[in-house]
Amino acid sequence: MNPEEAIKYINGAMSLRAPQAKSLELFANYLQSPPGQKLLGRMNKETRGNLAEILSESKEYFKTIPDTREFEEFERKFPAYTFALATGVGKTRLMGAFVTYLFLVYNIQHFLIVAPNLTIYRKLHDDFGKANNPKYVFKGIQEININTAKVITTENYTNQRGTLFGKQIEINIFNIQQFAQKDMTNERGITKAWETAGESYFDYLKGLDDLVVMLDEAHHYHADAALGAFDLMDPLFGLEMTATPYLGTQGTGRNARQIKMKNVLYSYNLGDAIRGKLVKDPWVGTEADVDFSQFDPDSIETDARKLQLAAFFHERAKNALKEYAMENNKPVVKPVMLVVAKNIDHSNQLKTLIDSDNFRGGEFKGKVIEINTRQRGEESDENISQLVSLEHPDNTIEIVIHVNMLKEGWDVTNVYTIAPLREAAAAILTEQTIGRGLRLPYGERTGVPLVDRLVIVAHEQFSRVVALAKDSPLIQGQVEQISEKDTKEIKTLTEVQPVILDVVKNEITNNEVVMEEVYKKVKESVSSVPQFDSMAQAIQEKIIENKTNEIINGLTKETTKNLTFSYFHKQESTPQAELSFGPDTLFGSFSNEAKDELNKIAQKSGEVMEKRNIAIPRLILTPNFGELVINPFDLDTSVLRSYTNERAILEEQLQNESNRNLFDEDIPGRRKVELTRITSFGKHNRQTPQSTIIASLLDFALVDYDDPAQKDLLLKLADQAVEHYRIKAIDEDNLALIVESNARSIGEDIYNQILKHKELKSEGYLESNIGEPKPYLEQYNISESLGEKVVSLDSQVDTFSAKLLYGYFQKACHSKYRFDSSDEARLAYLLDRDNSVEDWLHPAPNQFEGLYWRDAEGESHHRYEPDFVVEFEKEIVMVEVKPEGEISNPDVQAKKQTAEKYCEIVNKNIGKFGIIKPWRYVIVPTSRITISSTVESIL
Repeated sequence: MNPEEAIKYINGAMSLRAPQAKSLELFANYLQSPPGQKLLGRMNKETRGNLAEILSESKEYFKTIPDTREFEEFERKFPAYTFALATGVGKTRLMGAFVTYLFLVYNIQHFLIVAPNLTIYRKLHDDFGKANNPKYVFKGIQEININTAKVITTENYTNQRGTLFGKQIEINIFNIQQFAQKDMTNERGITKAWETAGESYFDYLKGLDDLVVMLDEAHHYHADAALGAFDLMDPLFGLEMTATPYLGTQGTGRNARQIKMKNVLYSYNLGDAIRGKLVKDPWVGTEADVDFSQFDPDSIETDARKLQLAAFFHERAKNALKEYAMENNKPVVKPVMLVVAKNIDHSNQLKTLIDSDNFRGGEFKGKVIEINTRQRGEESDENISQLVSLEHPDNTIEIVIHVNMLKEGWDVTNVYTIAPLREAAAAILTEQTIGRGLRLPYGERTGVPLVDRLVIVAHEQFSRVVALAKDSPLIQGQVEQISEKDTKEIKTLTEVQPVILDVVKNEITNNEVVMEEVYKKVKESVSSVPQFDSMAQAIQEKIIENKTNEIINGLTKETTKNLTFSYFHKQESTPQAELSFGPDTLFGSFSNEAKDELNKIAQKSGEVMEKRNIAIPRLILTPNFGELVINPFDLDTSVLRSYTNERAILEEQLQNESNRNLFDEDIPGRRKVELTRITSFGKHNRQTPQSTIIASLLDFALVDYDDPAQKDLLLKLADQAVEHYRIKAIDEDNLALIVESNARSIGEDIYNQILKHKELKSEGYLESNIGEPKPYLEQYNISESLGEKVVSLDSQVDTFSAKLLYGYFQKACHSKYRFDSSDEARLAYLLDRDNSVEDWLHPAPNQFEGLYWRDAEGESHHRYEPDFVVEFEKEIVMVEVKPEGEISNPDVQAKKQTAEKYCEIVNKNIGKFGIIKPWRYVIVPTSRITISSTVESIL
């Protein structure tokens, strides 16, 4: 399978998330590059290339790609590359994607996956070896199954004698302890020779030409013994996975800095994951208006107060999850509270407190476990079993107390509250603390805030935690991360003017006569600045520089303001623009000689209108509804949602029970909550199920029961829905319960079918009169780092990135652009070098100020901004770039409708306002934008 087909296939079959897909794409592209081909050339151990040469060429290659510029060296005696993906993003699935890609494209068949501990080892074994596991990584990949792949583990590798060396994919999964021997020549375990083969399993792995090593939680594998074992094995290459690509700290106190791994090829940290909504949304919670400095931070009473608040957040999450599950027919998720203790004695105290009647009336008695290193034998095994099964509905544990034991590999998704007791603020914000609770139980965010939220309780540390969060790599979803490197990097907002204004500005700044008048204006202006003469020279120079630029920019626009496209196109000879030197103009007080020079510059500005400037007619278009018609149809009952024939009734006691807290104060006790399931509300007078459904439909925007045509259709659809649910009901009373309990969602399913059969006759737009195009285009505002290099499109062929600042264009209407995607940059490259293109524009956000489109809900206040406008000899084309799978999206089609209407109106006014070319609109699928494509074939 070729690389492009393989990537597309794997992305679809494995449903890769964006950072997983990016990781695969970056490494796949690297393998196709010259250093990547040399890397693959190592498959013949007898003729393996020079490692230093591969490293040198790889570093040069990675420097050209913004996402891989962190890479410095292999850090091992074989090529190794780290993918630093945040907790919860899916490192295991990425390993599965790499296995699949390397097998499909390069027929690599031997893989060694190494786990840092027993917990992760068991998890990897289940994820790679059990097809019935919900997290099985090869689900959807037809080429990898029980017949084509063999999973070899610590438990069964000794039984493989004589069965190896076949055509199957071999996925070896081992614990790091197997390789952490001081002397790998000792004959024990993996290094013990087989009697039948005369070699050890380690020797077998060492002898494989195509062995790829994958290290899970790679930051652990820097111990001398294990590192030496892998170096001795000399695999084809290594792929390392970690959420924390750090090897410790350097320095102390404020000077402490984390030592980062040097072979990080791609990084997607927890802040990225939070912003990308791939994990829960972390919040910090405390009690308001309470001064916790008055409490003893090391007392169990203070801990009890913190735990009371943690229990509040826990109960709130429990109710939110239960409500969400019932309303959306989802499995109920039982939330878990994680309590971090200072030490084992502290952990024991907390367990005694929580597991007693003195804490919330015994609410959590029998529902708390303690995990620590003192536990042995049966007690430890039982607790570990409870811990691993925390997500299972039958597991009754709700609170886990631990002393920094729950680290990598504990991948439960139902932690919703974390209470780090007696922890420093910095410790609260570590990934070891927060990372354990960020996984999403439903696989994605639900849109319900309390279902998507993780709360970390911080009382006396609250303000400190909030302050530290500004520099935290974990809570970037709430604040922006500022690194040491970032503090040295000054960002400025650059105003990128259209080329026509750049030309005029250059003419002005290079004209000594005009600039002499400008400096006079500057001198007049700064003389009015308070205490200017007493300011430091550097400050004075900066003020003068800013004022000079301000006057030049104003003068540039004054010089071109009388240009019009209609006036320009009426001129038979050299285009000119006449200036008015009235007293109200910026240059009214200029010398006559300077005015003559400005007239000459204005004439040049007219000439510039012929090139690198596109006339954008001004027009306001707003969609409006026409006459609504719903065409008759029969209800498709096969797509109606299924519902249980019982209903859950939640009751909460109104009167609190009385309790006393640890301070011997009377406090309200908890209210009792009871959940009862029923199949009927009993026999009583009620409206018919049909009427219940119609009543729910009346809440939707397009339904009008007073419309005779709609009324007949609604009655028919309601009858068909009732007949569908009658089949599933126990009796008529149960039918009524099903419909009444789910009326809203039943109505929603019917309404979605109504939308597919609606027709808006005489639908159109509210439009203003078309207006004269502005003489020059809108400016671009671009954020630039001080010293950031502007790169040419030619220099980035095959490595286009949205992160770069592009310039040196030949035909663009601005001097610099940032693009929203690599595909846009690739299209810009094609436009700028195509002989048929006269000019092209990446419009500023407010260039098309009056184009609006309507969404599916009828909202018409969305402004449309096309990706490109391209001018040819005989036409102008408005361009939208979209992945093929998004083109049929209703919003994309709505934007298309608005853009086509704009082109239609403009084309009716050719010959007016300087409009001389017809317009058309096109959506370009990203799959068609390749370096070898022609603009003609794309547009």
